[in-house]
Amino acid sequence: MPSPPLADRGAQAERTLLAWLRTALATAAVLVAVGRELVPRHPLAGGLVLGCVPAAVAVAILARRRYRAVRLPTHLGRPGDAVLLAAGGALVVMGGVAVLGYLLAG
Repeated sequence: MPSPPLADRGAQAERTLLAWLRTALATAAVLVAVGRELVPRHPLAGGLVLGCVPAAVAVAILARRRYRAVRLPTHLGRPGDAVLLAAGGALVVMGGVAVLGYLLAG
């Protein structure tokens, strides 16, 4: 019986990159849409939401850089931009939670 073909070693990193890109770009789009609606009614919340858009775009850029670094065998086992990527993702989430808290309190 023939053995099954081995999976592409780069496929996992590419799928992870695509997931980060989809998440970051969808987050940026939602932030822009929500921010535009909030600015007239709640200027502070709208400003916070729109202020998180660059962080979401930065997450997409960092994900792309991380993908390129992971593909090089010399970078295996080195965190590199992983810390920045996690911090950017956390910043976007904290901004969303802050705006939600502001809207629920107000």
